[in-house]
Amino acid sequence: MKPATPSFFVNVDPTNPGQFFACCGLLELADRLWSGAEGWFAPNGRQFYVSCGDHTLAEFVSATAAATMIHLDPNDSYSSPVRIGTPFRQLDVDWWISDQTGARDLKVWAGTMESFGIARAMQYAIRDKRFQCPDILNLGMVVTNPDEPRKKKEPYYFDARRSPNAHSLDVGFSANDLGVTSTAHPAVELLCLIGIQVARPSNTSQKRIYDYSLWTIPLTANLLLAAATGELQLLNSPRFRFENWFRTGQKKHKAFRSSVPLSAPGDA
Repeated sequence: MKPATPSFFVNVDPTNPGQFFACCGLLELADRLWSGAEGWFAPNGRQFYVSCGDHTLAEFVSATAAATMIHLDPNDSYSSPVRIGTPFRQLDVDWWISDQTGARDLKVWAGTMESFGIARAMQYAIRDKRFQCPDILNLGMVVTNPDEPRKKKEPYYFDARRSPNAHSLDVGFSANDLGVTSTAHPAVELLCLIGIQVARPSNTSQKRIYDYSLWTIPLTANLLLAAATGELQLLNSPRFRFENWFRTGQKKHKAFRSSVPLSAPGDA
């Protein structure tokens, strides 16, 4: 069998669980755009490669930014599922309310934060041409509300770069409680939301502590769940552990924290 040839890649921090699951979401969408797409991590975990023929990252980002996005339950602004449609094969993203995915405890937003509203704002943000580059997961900005551009839209808090200063004990006040806005990484937030629909971490014996595994051989999207949980038991499949951490004093809102390596590349 001829080895897969990368069509494009994105730069990744493998210790950022938001970026890891964003890569899972990227591969899932790539497959729903170009059937049979494959994805894998570099041996050092710092790049995620996608093989999809002659297609490009710019095409993928443009398609994602322009995709149909439907608010499936308009009566529920805060927890409504989100439907991703044309040009992709339809995908309903509902893991936070579905008993079938086993991922409900990974929900990080709460209160007045809106599942669909945040997704739409993050999608709108990546229309910026700067996102059509390998550093798509590292581009940050203050995201605005597409319907009211003068208002800001806070992200879900999947991106671990936001968690260190999210808690009031760290900064002396709760940014969430005061409505303070700060830099978000919209591609991470949107693609992670999608990624958790099709791939999730494995549970540990500790509450809100999870593990995930990288893979360094080309895999199709239908193997994302088994790869992420480590069930495939692949060689050179480094494993990481992270916490879905309470970021406010009320213990409602959460954030993904940076993970710690359980095995380094080459050790697994």
